[in-house]
Amino acid sequence: MKSLQQLAQASPNWSLDELVQVANELLPQFLPEERVQSRIREEVTPRLVRHYTSLEMLDEPLKEGREARYTYRHLLQVLLVRKLLTEGYGSSAIGQFAKAKTNSELENLLQGGVQLTITPANPALAYLQQIQQRTGDRSISAENKLIGNAPASPTPVSLPTSSLPTPSQWFRIEILPGLELHVRNDFVSPSSSQEQQTLLQLILSALLTHTRKRRSSS
Repeated sequence: MKSLQQLAQASPNWSLDELVQVANELLPQFLPEERVQSRIREEVTPRLVRHYTSLEMLDEPLKEGREARYTYRHLLQVLLVRKLLTEGYGSSAIGQFAKAKTNSELENLLQGGVQLTITPANPALAYLQQIQQRTGDRSISAENKLIGNAPASPTPVSLPTSSLPTPSQWFRIEILPGLELHVRNDFVSPSSSQEQQTLLQLILSALLTHTRKRRSSS
């Protein structure tokens, strides 16, 4: 199996099926270790490549007559998009991220040479990620570890007033006896697994903080 560097030097010009074959050969080395064993579910297919292209996540293929042809750059984009989707980023969050990067940047992102930051389209969830990042360096208590590695109590973060939606209608949702959520009608629910995990961690942190304060005051 050729490396990325060898493929770059070869200046390939693949058919769609050839691109898919090469992508699937290289993909396992760029996925999280726990995902490598589930390769069948993670494999690239011609249909997926066409779908990603229609969403403008990949460059349009070149044309030779009536046949679509794919280059080394297309391979890098396919691998990065697949990696991001596997890591829990939604297609709406990824958008044209891979198209906006140079080949060198795509290589570095795949090989872990730079830190990847994608801001969710949902402003409320972007705010939650900001809180999560500020608490990420804190040591996690044993109590938090027992409930899924929830972060420590978040440090208050100032959110500009202009970015907050105008108060409107609120709804009460009963989760368990004694536990309710109050949701405003303009709240956008998380779509990707990463956004959902961020929201769950913030809720767990808030519950732990409330429990500690209640115990200390009793």
